[in-house]
Amino acid sequence: MDVTRTDLIRPPDAFSLESSANEVREQTFTRSTELWFDDGTLIIEANGVYFRVYKGILSANSPVFEDMLSIPQPVEDDTVVYEGCPVVKLYDSSTDMMHFLKALHFSSYYDATKLTPFAVVSAVLRLSTKYQVDFLRQRAFKQLSAIYPTTLSEWDKRESVSAAIETFEARPFAVFLLARETNTLTLLPTALYLCADSQEIDYILDGLNSFDGAHIELEWPDKRACLRARESLALDLRSRVFAFLTGQLPLPGCRNTTVCNNMRLRWLQSVESSLGSGIFSVQFPWGQFRSGVCEYCYAASQAHYKSERTKLWDELPGKFGLPSWDNLKRTVSDLV
Repeated sequence: MDVTRTDLIRPPDAFSLESSANEVREQTFTRSTELWFDDGTLIIEANGVYFRVYKGILSANSPVFEDMLSIPQPVEDDTVVYEGCPVVKLYDSSTDMMHFLKALHFSSYYDATKLTPFAVVSAVLRLSTKYQVDFLRQRAFKQLSAIYPTTLSEWDKRESVSAAIETFEARPFAVFLLARETNTLTLLPTALYLCADSQEIDYILDGLNSFDGAHIELEWPDKRACLRARESLALDLRSRVFAFLTGQLPLPGCRNTTVCNNMRLRWLQSVESSLGSGIFSVQFPWGQFRSGVCEYCYAASQAHYKSERTKLWDELPGKFGLPSWDNLKRTVSDLV
């Protein structure tokens, strides 16, 4: 990432020793029930929850922790310790911190090859970005990229891997906002495409509840981009991708114009009601279409369909006012 370590830390006290009393009393602690090692060497507080972990593990995996924990702390009367452990306060969600620390301390906790709760993926990506834990950031990005890819061939295979991360109604919105936050920008076009294509307009305008019940919604520039692209893609689907059905694609080599035209009209009527803006969501049943038209019309129509779909995939980021795929890929060159 093209950022400094300092930029990732909220100045001046985002990463500091808690200060109040020389020895923290037991009753002031809300211990994490998920992560508390009795022989741990560091206690992290996040939003009122305390995690007792190992300083060496954090320092070995995160240059941010390594830098901050290597700075000698002055011995003062108000430095907080608990059973000899320094207490470090961080300004992160306690739930995010729990998932992140468990992923660092237990190698099997975050297995990207298995069905993963979105809370785990988002927490790991968010905090591994902030604290520069590269291997976890790469793992989370790779898992999300399998569902929100940069190539059309990967997109067409996404249904076989989409179950790898918990599904819920607001997932494309949540992924889009997470990608913005973590600078994983190649996730943006397909996440926003799914917001535009598969969601009700009210959700685009007003937002909806995420996996944890929290309300999320896009910023107004992204809402506008979403609605504009929704209309543009719907027109492209009819005028470009399905031009072979609407009569806009010349087919001079047709061997039976009357039969083929009638069949195309029947297919257009059949698919019209379900088209929407789903250029990349609709899979046309070519085997059935082939049985009703001449071989020339079948081959020419299929070649046109594939060509226009490929062109529109290349244009997809621009539909939402985003940089090209190549430019987006350069922003995550450290992750691939």
